[in-house]
Amino acid sequence: MNMGWGQAAAGRLTALPSWTVHAGFALLLAATAVFGRTITLESSNLALVWPAAAIHFLWAVWGLRSRRDLVIALIAAVPVLAAVTLVTGLGSALVAGVVLGSTVQTVIAAFLLRRLVPHVGVRNVGDYLRLGGIALVACSVGGLLVVGADALGGGLSPASVFVPWLIRHAVSLTAIGSLGLVLATAISVRASGTAAPKSRVRPLEHVLIAFVSIALYTTTFGADTALPISYIAIPVHMWAGLRLLSGWAMLHGLASGGILLFFTVAGRGPFQELDGGTAAYVAQSFMFIAFSLSAVLALSMDERQRLITGLYRANEEAEASAALRDLVISRMHDGVLVSGPDGRPVFQNEMSARWLGPWTAQPAEVWRRGYDVTTVNGEPLTDADEPLTLALQGVVTERLDLDLTHSDGHVVYLSVDAIPLPDEQGAVVVTRNVTDDRMYQRDLGRFASVVAHDLMTPLTVFDGWLEMLEDPDLPVAEQQASVARLQQASLRMRNLIRNLLVYSLAKEERLAPSHLDVTDIVEGIIDLRTALRGRDVPLVRFHVRTAHPVYADERMFLQLVENLVGNALKYGRTDGTAEITVATSLDAATGRTLISVRDNGIGIPEADLERVFDDFHRAENGLGRASGTGLGLAICRRIAVSHGGSISVANVPGGGAEFTISLPAGPDHLPAGVAQTDADDVSMVPAH
Repeated sequence: MNMGWGQAAAGRLTALPSWTVHAGFALLLAATAVFGRTITLESSNLALVWPAAAIHFLWAVWGLRSRRDLVIALIAAVPVLAAVTLVTGLGSALVAGVVLGSTVQTVIAAFLLRRLVPHVGVRNVGDYLRLGGIALVACSVGGLLVVGADALGGGLSPASVFVPWLIRHAVSLTAIGSLGLVLATAISVRASGTAAPKSRVRPLEHVLIAFVSIALYTTTFGADTALPISYIAIPVHMWAGLRLLSGWAMLHGLASGGILLFFTVAGRGPFQELDGGTAAYVAQSFMFIAFSLSAVLALSMDERQRLITGLYRANEEAEASAALRDLVISRMHDGVLVSGPDGRPVFQNEMSARWLGPWTAQPAEVWRRGYDVTTVNGEPLTDADEPLTLALQGVVTERLDLDLTHSDGHVVYLSVDAIPLPDEQGAVVVTRNVTDDRMYQRDLGRFASVVAHDLMTPLTVFDGWLEMLEDPDLPVAEQQASVARLQQASLRMRNLIRNLLVYSLAKEERLAPSHLDVTDIVEGIIDLRTALRGRDVPLVRFHVRTAHPVYADERMFLQLVENLVGNALKYGRTDGTAEITVATSLDAATGRTLISVRDNGIGIPEADLERVFDDFHRAENGLGRASGTGLGLAICRRIAVSHGGSISVANVPGGGAEFTISLPAGPDHLPAGVAQTDADDVSMVPAH
C-alpha cells in the first residue's frame, strides 16, 4: 500500500504543468534567499549560507528539458533575486553583481552538468565529485563577476567578497544540489513504476540515528565551553552513510549542519572563541566535510546495492537463457553434440543420443556404438575423416551424408555438420535425420519410372494399332479388335491419371458424407471388374457379407473399395482358385463399422507390412505380378484418415492378405469440422 501511495504521489508530481513548477521554484528561491540574507557576515554584508544558489541551479536543471523552460527559469529568477537583495539592504551595484553572478554561475553549472553527467543526476561517488568540481568552476566565475560589481561601487577588497561567495555558493550548490538531484531521480523512478532501491534499515533505526545525532550535536556544539571535541560527531555521519539510502543520508547531513550553524552563530560550541567570520568558515567547512562523508558512503553503498542487484538479475537472466537454450536444443529435431578440445562430451541433446547413442566413447570414436558408418557410396568412414575429428583440427564439415547401419539391419541416414568452436575450445556436431527424405527421393524416383513406363505403354499401343487402322485392306474384325485394344489402353491411362488426382485430393478435398449401402457399392464394383477381366481370365470367387452401413463420402468410399478389390485381384491366385471376401462388422469398442477385404493370394512380406501404405511404395514380391504407381494403398489410407478412421493389413495364414478399414457408422463418428450432410438417420440394410 505504501509503494502504491508513493508511486501515485510521484506520478502526480511529474505530471504537474510547467507553470506550476516554475511558480514553485520561484517561491522556493525567494524563501531561501530571504533566509540567507538573515544570516550575514558583518564585514562583507554577504550571507553566511546561501541555499538559494542550489535552488537556482535545480530550477535551471529542470528547465533543461526544453529551451522554453530554461529561458523562463533564468529570466524569472532575476526579479526574485533583485527584489530580495534590494529589500535586505544591498547597494544597487552589488545587487546587480549578485544577480549577474548568480545567473551566469547557474548557466555554467547546468551546462557542465549536462555535458559531464549525461543522465543529469547523482547516482554514485563519481557524479558527486563531478558536481563538486562543477560547483567550484561555476561559483568562481560568479564570484569574479560579483567582485567586479562591488569594485565599481567602491566596495571592499576583492578577497573579502570572492572567498565568502565561493565558499557559501559552492557548498550550497554541491550539498543541496546533490540532494535535490537525488530526490528528483527517486521521484522519476517511482513515477515510472520501476523498483526503487530498498532501504537498508528499518524505521526504528532511522529514529535512532536522528535521536543520536541531535543529542550528539547538541552536546558538542551547544556547549558553553569551547571544548575541541567536534570530531566525535564524525562516527554518526559514518553510521548514516553506511546504513541509510543516499537521499536520507544527505538530508541527515544538512540537518546536522543546520544545528551546527545555529549554535555557532549563537556563539556556542568549540568554535566560539574564534571571531565571527572565521568561526562561520570553520563551521561551514566542518559541515561540508561531514555531509560529504555521509554522501560518499551512502552513494557507494547504493551503487554496491545496484551492482549486486544487477548481478543477481544478470545471473537469473543467464540461468533462464541457459535453461531456455537447453530446452530448445533438447527438443530440436536435429541432433546437437558439443565436445571439448580433448574430444570429450560437454553437451548432447536427446536426438543426438537417439541416433548416435549416448556418449561413452573415447575421443574421435563418436560413431562406433553398435552400428557401422559408411558414406553414401558404401565406403566405411575412417577415423581421420570423422566430422568431429576434423572439426577439432579446425576443419569445417558441411552436409556430409552418412549411413548408419545397425546390427538389426535398420538403417539411419544422417546429414552431418561439424564446426570448430572459437579459440580451440572444442567443436559442435549437428546431425539431421534425412532418412525420410532419402526414402522419399528413392520412392519418387521409382514412382517417376513407373509412371513413365505405364504412360508410355498405352501410348505405344496407340501408335501400333493406329498404324494398323491406317491400312485400308484391314478386315472389319481386325479393325474392331484394334479399336477394343485402343479403348483398353485409353482406360489404363485414364485410371493412372485418376489415381494421381485422387491421391493429391484425398486428404484436402471437402467431404460430403451420407449413409451408404455397402453391399450395393461392392457388388457394383465386382460386376464392373468381372466384365473388364474378359473371358480368358481365370474365375475369381467373391464372397460379400456386408450387413453394416457406413457414413462416408460416397465417391471417396467407392474409390477406397475399388482400390482394395483391384489390389486383391492383381495379387490373387491365377490358377482358378482365387477368392476375395468383403465383409463388415461392428467395432464393439468404438461403435464404428469395420470393412475387411481378404484374398488368398501372394500376401505381403513381413518387412513391407509397415510400409505398404507409404507414398509410392510397392512390395518387392508384387513388382513382377502387375504394374502400378504405389499410390493405391496410400490413397486408401488418406481416405480412411480423412473420415477419422484407420486402415491396417495382416497376412492370412495359408496365404493372402486382409485389409481392415475403420469408418464411421453414423454422423457422431465423424471427425471435428466435417459437416453432416445426410438428413436421414435410417440404416441402409440390404434386403438379402
